[in-house]
Amino acid sequence: MRQLAQARNALRLSNQDFPDLSPDAQAGTLPVESITIVLLSQLVQGLVTVSHELSGVTQAVATICEENENLREDLHDISCELANLPHSQEQQTPPGIADLPASIRDLSHRVSGPIPTPLAPAPATQRKPPLPPTAGPPSSKGKERARSPPTPPSAAADDPKYLIPFYDRRLGKAFSDPEKYARLYPHSYEAGEYRRGAYDVASFTPGHLHPDVYASPSYAQAASSSGSAGKGKSKAGKPPSPQLVASATAPPVEKGPPSLPHAQRRFFAPRQSPSPHPDALTIAATFPDIAARVLRESNCLLPLGFSATVNPRGSVSLTVTDKATPAASYAPYFDSLTRALNQSFQVGENPGCSLVLASTAVQLAIHSLPLRFLPQDEEERFPYIRQAIVNDKATPVLLGRYLNPSRDSRETKQGTSVVITVDRQNVSALTSGVVILSQKRKVALAFSSSRTSQCKNCWRYGHAHQRCPATHPTCPICALHHTRGAH
Repeated sequence: MRQLAQARNALRLSNQDFPDLSPDAQAGTLPVESITIVLLSQLVQGLVTVSHELSGVTQAVATICEENENLREDLHDISCELANLPHSQEQQTPPGIADLPASIRDLSHRVSGPIPTPLAPAPATQRKPPLPPTAGPPSSKGKERARSPPTPPSAAADDPKYLIPFYDRRLGKAFSDPEKYARLYPHSYEAGEYRRGAYDVASFTPGHLHPDVYASPSYAQAASSSGSAGKGKSKAGKPPSPQLVASATAPPVEKGPPSLPHAQRRFFAPRQSPSPHPDALTIAATFPDIAARVLRESNCLLPLGFSATVNPRGSVSLTVTDKATPAASYAPYFDSLTRALNQSFQVGENPGCSLVLASTAVQLAIHSLPLRFLPQDEEERFPYIRQAIVNDKATPVLLGRYLNPSRDSRETKQGTSVVITVDRQNVSALTSGVVILSQKRKVALAFSSSRTSQCKNCWRYGHAHQRCPATHPTCPICALHHTRGAH
């Protein structure tokens, strides 16, 4: 075929590597195969043609880059020669040619990136001679050397570090010299704004006139030079940079809202009949994402981060991960979240009840209440104690119970201890003590424990670590007097 021969010639292949089809092979070729051979042959010829054209473009680009490099070097040499002209000749240069070195430098930068070129010397300006320094008062000890006077403002006017534009909010002024800054840094953004006329030069105050430039050294500067001061040498602290002055005058960063307790960020859904849930691990892992999806579909603007737990009684708890968002903010969405919980998991005939807020109440213990003055009927004792607390502190009591659950054991003692439950905001009013039966009774936080509770301080059973009687920690590994973390 003619197309195969053309493709072979384009790829520079021999007849042995790419032979022609025999007459028998051509006769047995299907129409679809013949069309495919023709299309592939044309594709090969097209790719070869494109490769030849790309090689020509590559050579043209290389030629342009070489010419660009030569032009850049020529412009660089011209700018250097013009910058090194004597100052007297530069003053006699006509105004139209005075800006020629800067224009050539800009053109060389545009040709191939920034090139470090020597800056043209600034025109001479008449400066007033600095005033002689005034002698300070003599030292009382006579051993301290007089401090050297600061650099005169006239000598610091052309210092580049005082030409950086910055705005002092405390003084309400802008400090810089836009004209000098544009001459020193012609390719900067500020220089372009100055040439465009965006700056009101009259509103700028020279940077070296900032009141903090010649202020006394700070504590950090004095501490950094304390080592040399002991040897009789003193180093003058460097003036603060404009960026440091601007950051020092910035307004303080406002702190976020305080973190809420864990109980105020938790809400839970108990089961109708308390029992362990078979999918407890699955619920704890996936229900936070389900709750976030439900809230997002309800156009909720509150944080959508949660952590879930399932206790042995089957209650599913959600805790807001944002420590500044209370759980009460999600109360309008409790019905939707409960419906999603029961529909997403297998609950059978024991679904979860509606979500409720976790209790934020605190338990307080009141000790040494004499039984001889309390009502003999136990049903009347708690109303009596509750009324006495209301009379003294005007604080309502939510619940009450005996610290010792055994009635027979309580009857054999002279006094008893009770545990009351109050709101968190009323704890501080009661912990200072409450007057019951004409005496001030001690009130302390109550920590729940049982016979199987293990202390994290002495590692014994029967009490919480907050009420541990041991005066030193005990390591559970080696039984020595140090904490487990220090083992």
